[in-house]
Amino acid sequence: MQSGEQLKFAGEVLLDKVRIITPSGFYQDIAGQVITVQLYEDLFSPFITGSLIVKESLDLINLFPFIGEEYLELEIRTPTLEKNNIKNTFYIYKMGNRELLGDRSVVYQLHFISIEAVADLNKKISKSFTGKVSDMVQKFVTDKYDGMESTKSVNVEPTTNSTKYTSNYWSPVQNIMYLTDTAINVNGTPDFVFFENRDGFYFISLESLYSNNVFQEFTYDKYTRDDLPGGGSARNVQEDYKRILSISIPTGFDYMDRIRSGMLSSKLITYDVTKKTYTTKNYDMFKRFEKQKHLNKFPINSNKSIFRNNALIMNEYKAFANHSGFGDVTNTRIIQERTSLMKLAEANKLEITVPGRADYTVGQKIAVVLNKIEPISDKSEDTTDKMFSGYYIIAAINHYVDREKHECVMEVIKDSSQMDMSKGK
Repeated sequence: MQSGEQLKFAGEVLLDKVRIITPSGFYQDIAGQVITVQLYEDLFSPFITGSLIVKESLDLINLFPFIGEEYLELEIRTPTLEKNNIKNTFYIYKMGNRELLGDRSVVYQLHFISIEAVADLNKKISKSFTGKVSDMVQKFVTDKYDGMESTKSVNVEPTTNSTKYTSNYWSPVQNIMYLTDTAINVNGTPDFVFFENRDGFYFISLESLYSNNVFQEFTYDKYTRDDLPGGGSARNVQEDYKRILSISIPTGFDYMDRIRSGMLSSKLITYDVTKKTYTTKNYDMFKRFEKQKHLNKFPINSNKSIFRNNALIMNEYKAFANHSGFGDVTNTRIIQERTSLMKLAEANKLEITVPGRADYTVGQKIAVVLNKIEPISDKSEDTTDKMFSGYYIIAAINHYVDREKHECVMEVIKDSSQMDMSKGK
């Protein structure tokens, strides 16, 4: 925070640095030529991506020149915010939509991605790995030979299980995704995700994200300004930050999809190629719900839901003692629960647009308060929409920055409800 700095309105932003750096070390700050910046983060994606729309008359394509080997230093700051601003270096991998505007001006779009994506793209690993799942993930992020060579912060939640497997010419990220599918946390729950946000890389269970403190509360109402005791009103920037500018619900619910995906139940048939034996296992979401950690108190379906295990039949193989010193190292023991939990995580989804702040990032827990869409006759009546209100996780975010404002378009998800569906209230 700079001395005397003030926040004038919710969504105010400072584009401190947009520096292009060539492999030879030549650089140029083009913040003055940038029309918009978009920065994308996704809970289910390993890398941050983004784009710049540039309008210039400096002939930068020949000055650098732009050939797909340049780096971008980006610094985006919310005034008065002392930490957790956006500050990172990316790899510019594509130029597109280049249009001439007369004789002396041109506009185009630059696409960028985390530098680690370039290392991942250039590595294909063929060897066996053994050890604790979380330790191997750490190695694939940071290792010079088998990893992405990242120097960023790596937040790895310890797993309880170990494994052994062979990487079949997989990239580091492909190895990490394989390990993510097999990871189990201390609560015995297989709901790990791997993603990158503003703070670095995360290998963490959804249960841990669900247990975090609420970072921000958002509400959708007609609030504009605070009323003053002596009359009149005043702008309250902190309250403005809590306001949802627009909201949409892509799908309120889809019973057919929940059944077909195995969210509620499934049947697993496995064949052990070593022992030459078949096994069958049924999974019921409701039997495990109380033992798992969730964002809200109640399941999103009632106990009267119509479902059968045969709605989704999984056929998987396993091989006992395929690796020396290990029994079965496939994920057949947890695949049904993981399939259910990953689908359950996105069962309720909202898309909201809010005034932007540089410290909003994926993985944060938020509270959303919505009102019922109905006439209210009694002022003492609870007007909260308990179906769509509740605790959510930011699953995806698009930081949209232009010369006037910063807005965040968020996709937020929740796996549970504030309403007891079995009672209907």
